[in-house]
Amino acid sequence: MVRTVDALLAQIRKPDEIIVLASDINLEEARKRYTGVTFYAEPNLSDWGHDKRAKGLDLATSDYTGWFNHDDSYDKTYIEKMMANEGSDVVFCGWSKSSTPSFSAGSSTSGNYIVKTSYARNVGYKDRHYEADGTFINGLAGQGGKITRVEEVLYFHNEVRD
Repeated sequence: MVRTVDALLAQIRKPDEIIVLASDINLEEARKRYTGVTFYAEPNLSDWGHDKRAKGLDLATSDYTGWFNHDDSYDKTYIEKMMANEGSDVVFCGWSKSSTPSFSAGSSTSGNYIVKTSYARNVGYKDRHYEADGTFINGLAGQGGKITRVEEVLYFHNEVRD
């Protein structure tokens, strides 16, 4: 969790808000270290984090939402380049497992896209099975909104990078 929050705070364009839902967290220590970041202690439900993603979507107050995992890395320009496409309903980028993904289950994953919060709420993050990210992604893609691809690899799945 520390690495991810540090990476978000080091972004060229700072996120409007950071909400952390974690199961193994000392809330007092986290809140002291990261002022301006909202923390919630949530149980580990062995659902690959999907309940936490759904709760994060419910709690989000910014116009766009993204999901950032503790074991992934992001280019320092991730938010800047993704948000250069404001007006799109979904913006996605290449990632370390696919430099030219399509926005569909099996080609995209939770870390390589941001979505208008209202658009995401229309779809809803309902499933909790292993491939719930794919179900959510297909739901977003099926709404007929404006989906934009950033032609760069900005997200590194299960990789530590500085």
